[in-house]
Amino acid sequence: MNPWMSDSERGLGAAALALGLAAGLAVASAGCVGLPSKVATGLGAFSELYDGKSEVAFATQLPVTSAPEAIARGDLAGAGGDLDRALFEYIRALSVDEGNAEALYKIGLIHAGRGNQRLAEMAFRWSLQKAPRNAGALTELGILLLKNRQYAPAKQNLTQAVGLDDRISRAHNALGVIADLDHDYSNAQYHYQKALDSGPRTPSVFNNLGYSRYLSGQWDGAIAAYRQALLSDPNYVLAWRNLSLVYTRQGRYTEAVEALSKVQDLPKSYNDVGYVAMVEGKLDDAQRLFAEAKRLSPDFYTLADTNQRRVEIMQGHAAAP
Repeated sequence: MNPWMSDSERGLGAAALALGLAAGLAVASAGCVGLPSKVATGLGAFSELYDGKSEVAFATQLPVTSAPEAIARGDLAGAGGDLDRALFEYIRALSVDEGNAEALYKIGLIHAGRGNQRLAEMAFRWSLQKAPRNAGALTELGILLLKNRQYAPAKQNLTQAVGLDDRISRAHNALGVIADLDHDYSNAQYHYQKALDSGPRTPSVFNNLGYSRYLSGQWDGAIAAYRQALLSDPNYVLAWRNLSLVYTRQGRYTEAVEALSKVQDLPKSYNDVGYVAMVEGKLDDAQRLFAEAKRLSPDFYTLADTNQRRVEIMQGHAAAP
C-alpha cells in the first residue's frame, strides 16, 4: 500500500479530509422515510430517535408547553455538553409539535456527530419532509450519502443546498470530493475554493485542494495548498504525507524525507520515499534511499533490505528468489 494513501485514493475523494469521510458506513437506504404515528408512551412517536441514557434520568424535568421552549432547553443543554439531555429536549419538542423541522435537524446533528449514521439520516429525512428547503439538512444528508458512496443522491442534495445558500462551506467541500471522484478537477478546485472563501479556512479543506491539484498535475499548486494546511495545523499528518509524496514525485528526496519524518521515524521515512521512487522506476534513487534506511536502523534492516533486493532484481543485478 502506498504510504501516502489519502482518503481520496481509498475511494472517497480528497477531503475526506475535514469532513472525516470513511467508506462502508451503515447508512439507511435513500428511500423516503415516513413520519411515525403518535403513540402514548415515553417520548412519543419519535422515541426511536433517542439513544442516550435512560429517559428516567430526565423524569423530573418540568413539562414543556411549546416546541420553541423545548428547543431552547435543548440548545442550553447542548452548549453545556450534555448531549443526552439536548436530545431528550429536542424529541420532547416533537411531542408538542409533531415533525418540527428544526428539532429534527438538531437531532440529526447530534446523531451525526456521534457517528450514528442510521438515526442521523432518519432525522434529516424527516426534517426535509417538513421543510424541503432546509439547506442545512440537505447538506448533512448529502454528506451522509457521500460517506455511504451514494454519489448521485449525495450530489443532488448538496447541489440543492448550495443553490439555496451558496455560503455553506461543508456542502462545497463535499461537492469538491464528488467532482474529484468524477475526475472533474477544475470543478473540484472551484468548490474547495468556495469552501475556503465561505467558511473556516480549515487545514482539511486546504489538503483537499492540494490533493485535487496533485491529481491534475499542478504539483507546485499542490505544495502551496499543503503548506497552507500546515500553517493552520503543523501537526496535520495527512498534509505532511501528501507534501512528501509530491516532493518524491518531483525527485526532491531530501525534502520528501524531511516532510515525512515529521510524522514518523526517519528510517521508515527513507524506506517509504524509496518505495515510491521504486514504483516510479527511479531505481538508482530507490537503492540509495533503502540503503540509508538500513544504515540508520538495524531494527529496520529487514524491510529496507527486502525492498533493496527488489530494486536489484528490477535492475537485473540479482536473480529472483
